[in-house]
Amino acid sequence: MTHIEFSLGSLQQNVTATAARLAANETVSRIWNHDHTIWRSEEVHERSIKNRLGWLSSIELMKINIDVPISFAEEIRAAGFTHAVVLGMGGSSLCPDVCRATFGSSPGYPLLLVLDSTHPASVARIENAVTLETTLFVVASKSGGTTETNMFYKYFYDRVAALKGSRAGENFIAITDADTHMERIAQEKEFRKIFINPQDIGGRYSALSYFGIVPMALMGMDIRKMLESASEMMTLCTKPELDHNPGALLGIILSESYMSRRDKLTLVESPSIATFGYWAEQLVAESTGKEGKGIVPIEGEALTQALDTSIDRRLIVFSTLRSERQQFETQRKMLKTQSRPFVEIILDDIYDLGAEFFRWEFATAVAAVVMNINPFDEPNVKESKDNTAAMIAEFNARGVLPEQDPAAVDGAVRLLCEPDYAATLRTPAAEGTVKSMLRAHLASAKVNFYAAILAYIDQDVHNEKLMQSLRQQVCTCAGVPTTSGFGPRYLHSTGQLHKGGDTNGVFIEVTSTSDIHRPIPGETFSFEVLKNAQALGDYRSLARHRRPLVRLHIDGDLTAGIRQIIGYLS
Repeated sequence: MTHIEFSLGSLQQNVTATAARLAANETVSRIWNHDHTIWRSEEVHERSIKNRLGWLSSIELMKINIDVPISFAEEIRAAGFTHAVVLGMGGSSLCPDVCRATFGSSPGYPLLLVLDSTHPASVARIENAVTLETTLFVVASKSGGTTETNMFYKYFYDRVAALKGSRAGENFIAITDADTHMERIAQEKEFRKIFINPQDIGGRYSALSYFGIVPMALMGMDIRKMLESASEMMTLCTKPELDHNPGALLGIILSESYMSRRDKLTLVESPSIATFGYWAEQLVAESTGKEGKGIVPIEGEALTQALDTSIDRRLIVFSTLRSERQQFETQRKMLKTQSRPFVEIILDDIYDLGAEFFRWEFATAVAAVVMNINPFDEPNVKESKDNTAAMIAEFNARGVLPEQDPAAVDGAVRLLCEPDYAATLRTPAAEGTVKSMLRAHLASAKVNFYAAILAYIDQDVHNEKLMQSLRQQVCTCAGVPTTSGFGPRYLHSTGQLHKGGDTNGVFIEVTSTSDIHRPIPGETFSFEVLKNAQALGDYRSLARHRRPLVRLHIDGDLTAGIRQIIGYLS
């Protein structure tokens, strides 16, 4: 089981008072009774809340039906499948990706891979890594209409059908809600299996539903053990005494930190569970980043840099395996000596991630009570989707995507931004070069800001290291906490926070042109066009919200271009 310790310093008094207030208001029992008014009472919020509380009972539902995914995984194993590829975005892909990286596939079970990028290099890498005839494709989409997932399905179904003809459906399963477009496709194409998930579970709260459990089973994880861990935490989260309720307690700490202007939630994980922050980042950002509010999760940042940058604006949460706990002991002692708030969550075993999935879901729901927001909607996510659709429509009409004139060019790097913003970046101290305008852009970050790098490039190991180097330089130059996200993945995660949260972000979108061509069957556009349309769509959405934003486009060699950008900030 997991254990939580904390040192809250000046936050302790507020946390104690809020716990008493929520207890008097019977907050925990009202959450379990599906009382939507605990968050918002307006009619516009009622339906989205009431129709998104199924995660509270999903553990018990999965335990009742546990033999179904287990027996199916054995069927797939016996059939000789070598790979299982999850095709999904956001809530349908992040939990499987955490499990892939943390547990790995058991001997004899398919190697699990996850595709959640429309970059043609990412699609090609998955295709080149598998043998199509012995690969099971898991088409995961709650709505059944997610653009990226549907394009992945079209591409790989066409590839498998070229080899197996009408038997291609044997290599596909669907995880979706009832009566969706994807369910109908799965029936028509005779998919091997259709898992119908409860409709009242939202994507980012779906880790402990079929969206998480089926991929876990396919890779040979002990899903009984995972669900037992989650069930123990769920039981603790029913306790009305909030100081004995680990989920509610964390939620109060998160919200009181935010209310005390410590809105940067710095997530630090020990090596064995390092990717858990991906999942928690999405949950917190998309649930709280709206109505001009938002907890800003900072995931994957170098801890030394975090301790040196805007420390007065941060709450640091350590999630560590007990066997790896000593790794951060020096930093925890320093924070305690300085009376800076931090939380440490200690896991005895990697299967305690089941408990952590539920703890963080419950904590985020409780934090939203204190923040007076609806944690279950995502009002700004559709903007980028609509803009992407508009970009595709223009491509269909003209044969090319729209483009704007660069504000500055330096060799292979072009800087683009809105004309009125470009004017503010061209000052006597910033003469209009890419370097000077980028540095002026970052210099605009105030003490309470964060910087976000939004990279529409292939998320391979090499590029992840490049982006981490760029991120460190941006942090040093701007002097504020810095996040890094790969597009379009972040659109289903932190994208809601970027547009719906507080106006305290500065944004750098990084784009490039790929020479890998992957057409999408039945569509007029390729994955390269789709990826670029998504980048342009999100750019327009951020610009419409008047966010400080520049786009850096790299022509030619991507590595050389990113290193050139890093050089601007050195």
